[in-house]
Amino acid sequence: MAENVKIMVVDDEPSVLESFKQILMIKDYEVELFPDGPTAIANLKKEQFDLAFVDYKLPGMDGLEVLKKIKEIDSTIEVCIVTAYATESSHANAITLGALEYLRKPFLMEEIYELVERGLRKRRSRSTEKKSGGPIGPIH
Repeated sequence: MAENVKIMVVDDEPSVLESFKQILMIKDYEVELFPDGPTAIANLKKEQFDLAFVDYKLPGMDGLEVLKKIKEIDSTIEVCIVTAYATESSHANAITLGALEYLRKPFLMEEIYELVERGLRKRRSRSTEKKSGGPIGPIH
């Protein structure tokens, strides 16, 4: 069981959204699908998510803009940028803006699962650091 992990997927291609949904639901993750950035951002203001997969090329608001907005609303959400149009500069920009990873389409199910696990581990370790007062624990 996936301990109520909630994942947002933002892509303007219905087939990609459906693929993500099928892949993630195999592991019992709760999945919400969004066709564009503004819809996803509006929903993020009402609901909490653990992870997001965001397409790089979206109509209106591109994936990097969506990444920035997600991080402004909740900096603890791990975001993976997904693209079929990979370039070195867009990869560097995504990582600089706080993306967990830059995933190239087509992708394998195993890559998705590995990214979810890595994102959840990173999120948990950050929450543990906050509770303990820092990466090495409180000083007495």
